[in-house]
Amino acid sequence: MAASNSSETVRVIVRCRPMNQREMDLKSQTIITMNTQLNHVMLEHIEQTNEPPKQFTFDAVYPVDSITENIYADSVFPLVESVLEGYNATVFAYGQTGYKK
Repeated sequence: MAASNSSETVRVIVRCRPMNQREMDLKSQTIITMNTQLNHVMLEHIEQTNEPPKQFTFDAVYPVDSITENIYADSVFPLVESVLEGYNATVFAYGQTGYKK
């Protein structure tokens, strides 16, 4: 985020975590579909099949098999460069412990 994008204040980036062992043992169903080109996340309804999926749009979407270094290069490193140029930036990573934030 350089000076030319100063109106851009908050970006929300989503990374889907893989199922953990407990979820796999329970044969849990994946209900999330991600479209990385459109930055959409769709949540399917398990019990209510007549309901359309809920769709959310984010600034960036990374699927389960994403590499942490690529996410950093795409989304965090530009902020680090801006900080070195004298701008303010914050990276807030939220999620389950141990899932590659």
